[in-house]
Amino acid sequence: MSLRVRYVVATSAITLVTLGAASIAVTLAVNASQEKQLDLALIREAREEAAEADKLGGDELAISNRPGPFANDVGPLTKYAVIYGSGDRVIAQTLSWQRDPPPLSELPPPDGNCFDLWSAHEHLRAVHVDMPSHDGISLLLAAPRADLDGDARFLERAMATGFAVALVWTVLVALAVVHRLTRDHRTIAEVARRVAAGDLAARIDLRHGDREIVQLARDIDAMIERLGLLLGLQRRFVANAAHELRSPLTTLYGELSHALRRSRDASEYERAIREALESTSRLRRLTEDLLAVARMGAAGDEAGEPVDIGELGHEAIGLVRHESDAKGVKIEWDGPGADVVGRAHDLVRLLRNLLENAVRHTPAGGTVRVHCRPGPARVELSVRDEGPGVPPAEREQIFEAFYRGTRERGANDGGTGLGLTIAREIAHAYGGEVVVAAEEGPGAVFAVTLKRAPDDASAKA
Repeated sequence: MSLRVRYVVATSAITLVTLGAASIAVTLAVNASQEKQLDLALIREAREEAAEADKLGGDELAISNRPGPFANDVGPLTKYAVIYGSGDRVIAQTLSWQRDPPPLSELPPPDGNCFDLWSAHEHLRAVHVDMPSHDGISLLLAAPRADLDGDARFLERAMATGFAVALVWTVLVALAVVHRLTRDHRTIAEVARRVAAGDLAARIDLRHGDREIVQLARDIDAMIERLGLLLGLQRRFVANAAHELRSPLTTLYGELSHALRRSRDASEYERAIREALESTSRLRRLTEDLLAVARMGAAGDEAGEPVDIGELGHEAIGLVRHESDAKGVKIEWDGPGADVVGRAHDLVRLLRNLLENAVRHTPAGGTVRVHCRPGPARVELSVRDEGPGVPPAEREQIFEAFYRGTRERGANDGGTGLGLTIAREIAHAYGGEVVVAAEEGPGAVFAVTLKRAPDDASAKA
């Protein structure tokens, strides 16, 4: 649940709690106000009734014919009055009592405070006061509180109805707002499920709404696009690898089958074995390159160590010496050595792949030049051949596995089609880069950038 949805739910709950508390508070306040109004009218009427009781009865106390207390706008309330003597003796009472008045012993003391009283199933509000001129004589004055109770019930029903309406309305509004806020989330979740099911054409394509959600949708669309591209590259890589593996295997199988089809002399068997050996050698190189691509792709950034790029360069030149001498191509190294960050065998392979690529595309009798230029934080290497060069449109594509260009570089020249891919992966693993530089003159220039290892003083610092 997002933060905004939680906020809406919490706000709705707080609103409902506040509304319910306000309804209860208003109900209690109104009921208390009406009860206080009736209490004041009862106390005033009781005092006046007690003061007049002596004047009306002579030797005996009597209750006046005054109407009941005026506690509302309807008119005077029915008066219930009783004068008590000592020992629960009733001296006088009104005719409104349908049964005997309550015993004096069951009443609270005559302190002038109002209280509730039931008489013949009728709810009364009463006050018990002393007679001012007679000790031990008290007056009980009561009035029905039917109107008060009716108003309280009406107010409670009204408040309950209002709260119910507010509750339903608040829930509906909250559901509508939550539905609106989570609509984009549901869209994103639906697209994620479609992608998980294999539909890489699914897109969120959210253009309007919350800025953060729109940005999230764009990032997910970009991720799906990238995922589709990677899966496409993977499929092409697998298909190309299978094709490249099939060619030497087919040749090997054909030569061996042809050699066994009939008896041959020693020279013919030797020729068949040599061709099978060449196919096996190509198959071995291709398998090693495939394993190298898989290892570098899964390793991520490697933890390197300081190694001298000059020594590694001369080692790589020695590894391709046989191929360069066979073709009459000379390899020249120019520039000082410098320590770079990496592992020796990986960087030797990077340089060897670039040199093999340069030797294959350099005409017989040509020269491959390697220039090293150390910098304060980077070491730059360039490998220049004298071949046909690389078209600008293909300078990124040639680093793809098994890519075949449109010029002479696209011909089947004995390479596995993975050398440049492995070289770039190795550079990336140690924070470097391999690119095709802008051509100045004939041939292609492959620029290598590697991280320079700190010297002893910097390392100590």
